[in-house]
Amino acid sequence: MKKLHYKKKRKICVISTNRADYGHLKNLIDQIELNSKLELQFVVSGSHLNKRYGYTIKEIIKDNIPIKDRIKLHATGISESDKILKNNSKALIKFSKCFSRLKPDIILILGDRYELLPIAEVALFKNIAVAHLHGGEITEGVFDEQIRHSITKLSDIHFVANKIFEKNVEKLGENTDNIYCVGSPGCEKINEIKFKSKDELEKTLNFKFLEKNLLVTMHPENDRKKTKSMIANLFYVLKKLNKTKIFFTGTNSDLNSDIINYEINRFLKKNKNSVFFKSLGQKNYLSIMKVVDGVIGNSSSGFIEAPILKKPVVNIGDRQNGRPIDKNIISSKIQKHDIKESIKKIYNINFKKKLKEVKKYYFKVNTSDDIIKILIKKNIKNIKIKKFN
Repeated sequence: MKKLHYKKKRKICVISTNRADYGHLKNLIDQIELNSKLELQFVVSGSHLNKRYGYTIKEIIKDNIPIKDRIKLHATGISESDKILKNNSKALIKFSKCFSRLKPDIILILGDRYELLPIAEVALFKNIAVAHLHGGEITEGVFDEQIRHSITKLSDIHFVANKIFEKNVEKLGENTDNIYCVGSPGCEKINEIKFKSKDELEKTLNFKFLEKNLLVTMHPENDRKKTKSMIANLFYVLKKLNKTKIFFTGTNSDLNSDIINYEINRFLKKNKNSVFFKSLGQKNYLSIMKVVDGVIGNSSSGFIEAPILKKPVVNIGDRQNGRPIDKNIISSKIQKHDIKESIKKIYNINFKKKLKEVKKYYFKVNTSDDIIKILIKKNIKNIKIKKFN
């Protein structure tokens, strides 16, 4: 009898360390799991496993995604910077053991989180190919800038969201044969989401919309003093708003994030028209974004997802400096007057008309399909041997 030969599935180890990258990766993860030529190895780590940030692994479990490993890292009782360094040192050992056990063919990571550095470093020494999403982007106001480009140099396959970012990865010396402009996987399905209505959001999240509504998503900058000033000025302006519901989302586990979380809690006690969510999940977050008047803060979601929903965004400070500015972005300095005038612009009729002209720098059709094809066909033999172009 003739023996049957089954072609080995290529093992793709997808790693998610926070709610933001999971929202972008979700559709791609589903497609990897369904593909007969790929084997999904999904590993959860970072703030997903921390109650302080909403213990967002609950959302993953709810989505019925099989989890191969959980890498808990969060240290406590030490300064913010030392905590990050201690987490990363623990990550080197834990991910080394994880990869020795799973033996992935390709490790897939997204973004610029500090937790990704030890993952990419372990992959380098274990000679495992790394595919990186959202490389080549610029965010001058935060350490993520250096981290992102470092991950690019440690990675082998580059899935970028726009031709602008493709050029930036080329400038870092990467082989153009390994750079693919595919768009952002978090954007491709936004228009297909069955968004929750105002009534549904009120019932499921237990709040009431008001005449005006704003979504606030703030993250720290590198400078602690500047972060304090920025938050104090923003909250001074917000408390002066009339008949306005303020929706706050929690920070990521960034350096100086403690300042923002502390000030949000203080604001909530004194302002009954405000509500706070550690983590909303992608569908709730985007549903609220869709129905509010605008988004305030300095989150990348204002540049990536908000343009697709044609939603005004007041981008405060320098955190996102370097990203292409779409028609929905209102750039504001951190002073009270600038923030106040920028929020007023959200309601300006002429500005609203410009929202029809957004360019959607991060959107491309068939993003996940294109990534899947490359993950299946890409020759990864000797891919770690690089020539600087």
